[in-house]
Amino acid sequence: MPSKSIETLRETIGETYRTVEDFEVERGKVAEFARAIHDPAEIYFDETAAEEAGYETIPAPPTFPRTSYFPRYRPEGVDYSLGFDLGFDRARVVHGEQKYEYNRPLYVGDVLVGDTTMEEIYQREGRNGGTMTFAVLCTEFMDKAGEHVLSAYNTRIETGGAISGESE
Repeated sequence: MPSKSIETLRETIGETYRTVEDFEVERGKVAEFARAIHDPAEIYFDETAAEEAGYETIPAPPTFPRTSYFPRYRPEGVDYSLGFDLGFDRARVVHGEQKYEYNRPLYVGDVLVGDTTMEEIYQREGRNGGTMTFAVLCTEFMDKAGEHVLSAYNTRIETGGAISGESE
C-alpha cells in the first residue's frame, strides 16, 4: 500500500506539472531507436523514403516519445514520478500500460515540451499480491509553436505484496 491514503492520492487528480523540456527529435536518435525496436522501415532512416511515403520529413516511430522520460529532458526537480509524490514503494512499482494518441506525426527536428496531468487514481484487489494502486498520468506534448502533437498515457501500479508462489 502507498504511504499516502487513496483519498489523499485522489486529491492530485487534475494537477499538472511541466515534466519534459527541450525534447529534441534527433535524426540519429530516431534511427537508433528504430534499430533498437527492430523496425527496418526506410522512413526512419531515409528522408526520400519518408517523403515518398507521404511524410514531411523523417518521422519518429510511434513509441519514440517514451525516450522523453530520460533525465536529460526533465526539468530541475522532476524525478521518475513525473512531479507527483504518490507515496509508492519503488520496489513494488510496475509499468501497467502505455498508450499514445497523435494529432500529427512526430518529426525529426521537432522540439517539444510536455505537461503531465494526473488523470485517475484507483485501487483493486490483486489475485495473489494484495491491493494494487493504479495511477494514470497523461503527458501532453506541444511543439515550439504551442501546437499539440500527441498525448502519452502512462499507468503506474504499486503492487500490494509479493506473489506467494502458491497455485490456486
